[in-house]
Amino acid sequence: MMDNLHHENVVVNTSIGIRFWRSEVSTRGYVPFHWHSSIELNYVPKGRLDYTINGQTVTVTKNQFIVIPSGVVHAVANQPNIGYVFQIPLRVIEPYIDHPERVSFINNQVASPAYATALTLIKRLGTLLIKQPPAFRFDSQVAFVSLLKVLFTELRDPDRQVANSDSVKQLLIFINDHSTGPLSVAALAREFGYNPNYLSRRFKQQVGISLIHYIYLVKLNHLYNDLVNTDTDIRQLFQKNGLTNPRTARKFFREMFGRLPSEVRQQKNSTRPTEKQP
Repeated sequence: MMDNLHHENVVVNTSIGIRFWRSEVSTRGYVPFHWHSSIELNYVPKGRLDYTINGQTVTVTKNQFIVIPSGVVHAVANQPNIGYVFQIPLRVIEPYIDHPERVSFINNQVASPAYATALTLIKRLGTLLIKQPPAFRFDSQVAFVSLLKVLFTELRDPDRQVANSDSVKQLLIFINDHSTGPLSVAALAREFGYNPNYLSRRFKQQVGISLIHYIYLVKLNHLYNDLVNTDTDIRQLFQKNGLTNPRTARKFFREMFGRLPSEVRQQKNSTRPTEKQP
């Protein structure tokens, strides 16, 4: 889940200058709109991710991957999954290509030879970084540079450049930081100096869902974080997060996370380690 996180800088943990980790998620979840200062590649060996990016939904299922350009606003809804995540700082790419921050990619081209080649390289690179066999630093560098070549020459989208979305990013930050209050389209329009209809239309065009729907998703996401990170009474958490209709909130919470708020809290309590008696 995302808690006051909109943008992140990459903390490198590999010899090839990127950040890599293998993730395993056993529950459904949602990460609200955010962006990275790097290019992010996510490969799914098992499970499913649904990205909202550039106003469209891109589904990534077993044995598929997605590439998110630097600075592009995106959200992720997940089913249980295993993932390989590669975050590639722009400085690592700049020796090979000019202005990598402007490049968009063609995703879901699963039938293309270039996609198959990239997929093979992603699997090899992930295996090398996890198992670290002898000489893996040499081999991982070769696989990484080969992967960059395919991504930036054969899977690059020639018809799209990364658009400036600073105004949308400021709106997303404001929503996340003020989600516990009585947010409305009219209030946001006043805050940012827009006509409410124009703001709603522009938001949906750029991110793919309605503004009022997104506000509700953020409130539910904060509720989830509070359920697993605090012991506050659930009724108080509904009030804290501005969810004034608990029945409706429970319905959409279950659709989003696959469980009721009470079930999330019960699981948290059941997995809490017991104190040892002296």
